[in-house]
Amino acid sequence: MLIDTNDESWRNDPLPPPPNQPPAAPTNRAQGNAALITATTPRAGKKKTKASIKLAALNIRGNGKEKKWWKLNQIINHERIGMLIVGEAHLDEERLESIDRVFKRQLLVKYSKDPRTPNANGVAIVVNRNQLKVEDIRTREVIPGRALLLETVKHDGKPLSILGVYAPNTPSENAQFWKDIQGWFTVHSSVRKPDVLGGDKNVVEDAIDRLPAHEDSEAAVSALDDLKGYLNLVDGWRETFPTTKVYTYHQVYTGSQSRLRRFYVKRDLMAHTYEWEIETVGIRTDHRMITMKLTSEDAPSMGHGRWVCPPHIMRNKNFKKFVHEAGMKLINDLLKIGRPIPRTPAHNEQTVWKEWKDDVYAEGHRLAKIVVPKMDAEIEVVEQRLKDVLADDALSEEERKLSGAVFTEHLAALHRTRFRDSRKTAQARNRLEGEVISKYWSMINKPRKPRDIIDRLLKDESAKTLDPVNYKYETNSKKMATMARNYHNKIQKDRRETAPDIRDHTIDVVLTRTARKASEEHIRDLSRKLTREDVQEALKLSANGKAPGLSGFTYEFWKILDDRFKTAVSMDKEGFDIIRALLFSW
Repeated sequence: MLIDTNDESWRNDPLPPPPNQPPAAPTNRAQGNAALITATTPRAGKKKTKASIKLAALNIRGNGKEKKWWKLNQIINHERIGMLIVGEAHLDEERLESIDRVFKRQLLVKYSKDPRTPNANGVAIVVNRNQLKVEDIRTREVIPGRALLLETVKHDGKPLSILGVYAPNTPSENAQFWKDIQGWFTVHSSVRKPDVLGGDKNVVEDAIDRLPAHEDSEAAVSALDDLKGYLNLVDGWRETFPTTKVYTYHQVYTGSQSRLRRFYVKRDLMAHTYEWEIETVGIRTDHRMITMKLTSEDAPSMGHGRWVCPPHIMRNKNFKKFVHEAGMKLINDLLKIGRPIPRTPAHNEQTVWKEWKDDVYAEGHRLAKIVVPKMDAEIEVVEQRLKDVLADDALSEEERKLSGAVFTEHLAALHRTRFRDSRKTAQARNRLEGEVISKYWSMINKPRKPRDIIDRLLKDESAKTLDPVNYKYETNSKKMATMARNYHNKIQKDRRETAPDIRDHTIDVVLTRTARKASEEHIRDLSRKLTREDVQEALKLSANGKAPGLSGFTYEFWKILDDRFKTAVSMDKEGFDIIRALLFSW
């Protein structure tokens, strides 16, 4: 049965669980190879927190009237891509110079143009300067305009070789293309073979990667298979998702789809790849972007970072209601301490304040996971519907093709709308703040460089008894931070023991030599308790846009609470007085 794509009621339906598919026997080349690395391949969808490089590949179908190259910078920043392989780059010297002039602080673009069609085709590799060091990068043209080799080093100092390709469409030329690449590496035997081969292959190895399903040219498939064997490469996506049907190219006129864009990685690197994804982007193209993350065996664990309460959560009515009710209870609990309830080390103003902050943090964190902007929610629903349609074997191929085409086009339209809105917001901010001295102006004009990552710290000898084999180094970033903190705290305490009388005498000598002393007025000011006006003034003078504390809430959050209380008072309503709570707690 064909899905009625004019029926909008599906938007409100609960998302069905993914279909349960029993393990299938290998039916294609990729599935046949999967058994060889099952023990080392990361579980599909599993999140890791190691230091990594995010690699991506996308066919942009030329620059176009919308100046797609100008928009790639936004995609790279938003998706936090370290390196992007671009097919059909359509660059020439003039365009490359203009891109470098505008984005030289953010991007490094390496390009190979097709000598037969200088203003068409072409392959490029874009490096994000904010994430990767570009000083050691070297490129080689394997096949001009079709295959570009980039050599660099990873965070751990080990070499990394990326081969970006844009293969010909014609089956005979496609077959010869893979043979030419193999021949090039045979002749240039001293050049490091690619660790990753990514880009448009314009051929699929198995029928599962086309909709409707059909086999491709045997000559082209065999030539590609020979190259993979010569370079010891495997199809990373298919190894991770052996039976999943998902595509990177949608032919608008026929509705046909195919997985032409793929990343091949060295077999021994497969265990160090994760988060394989196929994503729709916000620029006008009939191709989807593929991404994956590459790490190394001894890369440090970086963690997820400190949680920060998103601005839209602060405006959420459920969160506002929770903060208000929890705040009123906080005031009530603070009033009881020392009156009917005795003050103890386990129950006092500070412990009650901490409990309130912990509760608000937990609620904000919970809501941040389930409350998403309307556009993001709609995109998530359409993506799930597309996956369900493509995986539904109860539908015929023609039905899957037509329904999948509609959902694919709808998804692309939603992404373009979100991308356009985000771009308008960025342009508006640039017009307002781009030419005045401000935090934003400083941010966009300061030199950028990737962070220096501390790979490991040497453990002390006491750790040997706990882990005799791996005691020497610590690679977990959170534990390394604790080690550094303990080290510096220890330095503060590791000082020479001084007799009390000598210490007192030394202090007196230093104080007698101090010319400036606190006046009586200053002493009185320091001795008095803080007033409501003091706290309000301090809150007013606190800077916006600063990093939050461990609670995840910025200064703006506390200012919002104070503003809400003032509004409630002006309307003769009950409100949570955050200033009063602060005075009680401290």
